[in-house]
Amino acid sequence: MLAPPVRSTPLVLSLGLAALALTGCSTVHGVKPVGKGVVRPELSFGGPITEVYGAPIPIPLTQLGATYGVDDKTDVHVAWHSSAAAFYNLFGADVGASRELVSWAGARPRVMADLTLLAFAGDNEPGGAEGGFRLFVQPTATASWDWGKHRRETTYVALTAMFQPFPSVHVVPALAVGNQWALGRRLSLTTEVKWISFYKSNLPVVPTYYAPGNVGAIGFNLGLGYAIGRLPEHSEASGAAQ
Repeated sequence: MLAPPVRSTPLVLSLGLAALALTGCSTVHGVKPVGKGVVRPELSFGGPITEVYGAPIPIPLTQLGATYGVDDKTDVHVAWHSSAAAFYNLFGADVGASRELVSWAGARPRVMADLTLLAFAGDNEPGGAEGGFRLFVQPTATASWDWGKHRRETTYVALTAMFQPFPSVHVVPALAVGNQWALGRRLSLTTEVKWISFYKSNLPVVPTYYAPGNVGAIGFNLGLGYAIGRLPEHSEASGAAQ
């Protein structure tokens, strides 16, 4: 969720970096449904891992949001990209929906599909240009398995991509692996690792991103979520800090 470019000089490079950071700025949406009528406030923290004074440090991007269960298979979600406002004087928000396509049963994973729209507006530099607007589209497909006591823990893998449709087209795919840990009946912690832009060299790019063979960037995210409302049976900590 780095500042979307609003000036024209380094446009191509800036757009690529913004899309890469956007792809890694939160845990994936739609790990599993939160349950009909459940409202789930969420906080996500982390991002692509960069070199800071020789040490690998995740970019500290934050996102505050909430998910609502429309029914037992469908969720809608909204989020505010708070670090964009705090560090870049930009407004950034997203809205989306998730749907369970296949239910979990033993070795067969739950299959979820999500579509999220992200919008950013503002000026990331003082003076000069008046600022601008960027729209991103992010589809995600997730497979997840419940396990542990009462099946409250959930392990998942996901394929996602960040599309910028205009003024020029950019696509940044990512693979994610994560786990949702139940910290009680309603509270859960999500840990997630992403390999962003896993097909393309990250050289020469500043800052330095950590990745196997300097291909793409590895990201790390944490998410906290708290479910409010009547929870689905045997799913006291359902949903994800998305």
